[in-house]
Amino acid sequence: MIAHAGESIDGVTAAYQRILGGVLVSGLFLLIVKRKELVLNSQLERRNRWRRALPWVLANGLSGPALGVSCYQWALKTTPTGVVLPIVALTPLVIVPFSHYIEGERPTWRSLSGGVLAVLGAVALALSRA
Repeated sequence: MIAHAGESIDGVTAAYQRILGGVLVSGLFLLIVKRKELVLNSQLERRNRWRRALPWVLANGLSGPALGVSCYQWALKTTPTGVVLPIVALTPLVIVPFSHYIEGERPTWRSLSGGVLAVLGAVALALSRA
Protein backbone atom coordinates (compact mmCIF):
# COMPACT_ATOMS: atom_id res chain seq x y z
CA MET A 1 0.00 0.00 0.00
CA ILE A 2 2.86 2.39 0.80
CA ALA A 3 4.58 1.46 -2.45
CA HIS A 4 1.50 2.69 -4.33
CA ALA A 5 1.92 6.07 -2.64
CA GLY A 6 5.50 6.30 -3.88
CA GLU A 7 7.11 5.76 -0.47
CA SER A 8 9.22 2.95 0.89
CA ILE A 9 9.80 1.90 4.47
CA ASP A 10 13.01 0.17 5.46
CA GLY A 11 13.27 -2.45 8.20
CA VAL A 12 14.48 -0.04 10.88
CA THR A 13 11.53 2.32 10.30
CA ALA A 14 9.06 -0.56 10.39
CA ALA A 15 10.59 -1.82 13.64
CA TYR A 16 10.44 1.67 15.14
CA GLN A 17 6.74 1.96 14.31
CA ARG A 18 6.05 -1.38 16.01
CA ILE A 19 8.04 -0.31 19.05
CA LEU A 20 5.91 2.83 19.47
CA GLY A 21 2.74 0.74 19.76
CA GLY A 22 4.44 -1.65 22.17
CA VAL A 23 5.68 1.18 24.37
CA LEU A 24 2.19 2.63 24.60
CA VAL A 25 0.50 -0.66 25.50
CA SER A 26 3.22 -1.75 27.94
CA GLY A 27 3.26 1.72 29.52
CA LEU A 28 -0.45 1.53 30.24
CA PHE A 29 -0.04 -1.97 31.66
CA LEU A 30 2.87 -0.80 33.81
CA LEU A 31 0.76 1.98 35.28
CA ILE A 32 -1.97 -0.49 36.22
CA VAL A 33 0.50 -2.93 37.77
CA LYS A 34 2.39 -0.22 39.69
CA ARG A 35 -0.84 1.09 41.13
CA LYS A 36 -1.77 -2.37 42.42
CA GLU A 37 1.78 -2.97 43.69
CA LEU A 38 1.66 0.13 45.85
CA VAL A 39 -1.08 -1.48 47.84
CA LEU A 40 0.45 -4.98 48.01
CA ASN A 41 4.23 -4.60 48.39
CA SER A 42 6.65 -2.56 50.38
CA GLN A 43 8.74 0.15 48.71
CA LEU A 44 12.09 -1.56 49.37
CA GLU A 45 11.09 -4.96 48.02
CA ARG A 46 9.79 -3.39 44.81
CA ARG A 47 12.97 -1.37 44.31
CA ASN A 48 15.14 -4.47 44.67
CA ARG A 49 13.07 -6.42 42.15
CA TRP A 50 13.27 -3.63 39.58
CA ARG A 51 17.01 -3.27 40.13
CA ARG A 52 17.53 -6.96 39.33
CA ALA A 53 15.14 -6.98 36.37
CA LEU A 54 16.16 -3.73 34.68
CA PRO A 55 19.18 -5.10 32.73
CA TRP A 56 17.07 -7.98 31.42
CA VAL A 57 14.23 -5.66 30.43
CA LEU A 58 16.61 -3.34 28.57
CA ALA A 59 18.40 -6.21 26.80
CA ASN A 60 15.10 -7.74 25.76
CA GLY A 61 13.71 -4.41 24.60
CA LEU A 62 16.75 -3.67 22.46
CA SER A 63 17.47 -7.10 21.05
CA GLY A 64 13.96 -8.19 20.12
CA PRO A 65 11.95 -5.30 18.72
CA ALA A 66 14.78 -3.00 17.68
CA LEU A 67 17.53 -5.25 16.35
CA GLY A 68 15.59 -8.43 15.69
CA VAL A 69 12.73 -6.95 13.69
CA SER A 70 15.08 -4.60 11.82
CA CYS A 71 17.28 -7.49 10.72
CA TYR A 72 14.21 -9.59 9.89
CA GLN A 73 12.79 -6.87 7.64
CA TRP A 74 16.17 -6.35 5.98
CA ALA A 75 16.53 -10.09 5.38
CA LEU A 76 13.08 -10.26 3.78
CA LYS A 77 14.03 -7.36 1.52
CA THR A 78 17.31 -8.89 0.32
CA THR A 79 16.74 -12.67 0.53
CA PRO A 80 13.94 -14.95 -0.68
CA THR A 81 11.36 -15.74 2.00
CA GLY A 82 11.93 -19.48 1.48
CA VAL A 83 15.38 -19.01 3.03
CA VAL A 84 14.54 -16.35 5.63
CA LEU A 85 11.54 -18.00 7.27
CA PRO A 86 13.20 -21.35 8.12
CA ILE A 87 16.10 -19.47 9.68
CA VAL A 88 13.71 -17.30 11.71
CA ALA A 89 11.90 -20.49 12.78
CA LEU A 90 15.14 -21.51 14.52
CA THR A 91 14.64 -18.75 17.11
CA PRO A 92 13.08 -21.08 19.73
CA LEU A 93 16.25 -23.19 19.62
CA VAL A 94 18.17 -20.29 21.14
CA ILE A 95 15.96 -20.57 24.20
CA VAL A 96 17.15 -24.11 25.03
CA PRO A 97 20.57 -23.11 26.43
CA PHE A 98 19.11 -20.01 28.12
CA SER A 99 16.40 -22.01 29.88
CA HIS A 100 19.02 -24.52 31.04
CA TYR A 101 21.28 -21.78 32.39
CA ILE A 102 18.63 -19.52 33.94
CA GLU A 103 15.92 -21.95 35.06
CA GLY A 104 17.92 -25.19 35.33
CA GLU A 105 15.64 -26.93 32.84
CA ARG A 106 17.35 -29.89 31.21
CA PRO A 107 16.70 -30.42 27.49
CA THR A 108 15.57 -33.87 26.35
CA TRP A 109 17.38 -35.86 23.69
CA ARG A 110 14.41 -35.31 21.37
CA SER A 111 14.60 -31.54 21.68
CA LEU A 112 18.36 -31.55 21.09
CA SER A 113 18.17 -33.90 18.09
CA GLY A 114 15.30 -31.85 16.64
CA GLY A 115 17.38 -28.72 17.11
CA VAL A 116 20.34 -30.24 15.31
CA LEU A 117 18.09 -31.36 12.45
CA ALA A 118 16.52 -27.88 12.18
CA VAL A 119 19.92 -26.18 12.12
CA LEU A 120 21.22 -28.57 9.47
CA GLY A 121 18.12 -27.91 7.36
CA ALA A 122 18.58 -24.14 7.60
CA VAL A 123 22.27 -24.45 6.69
CA ALA A 124 21.35 -26.63 3.69
CA LEU A 125 18.81 -24.03 2.52
CA ALA A 126 21.36 -21.22 2.85
CA LEU A 127 24.05 -23.23 1.04
CA SER A 128 21.68 -24.25 -1.77
CA ARG A 129 21.03 -20.56 -2.46
CA ALA A 130 24.75 -19.73 -2.79
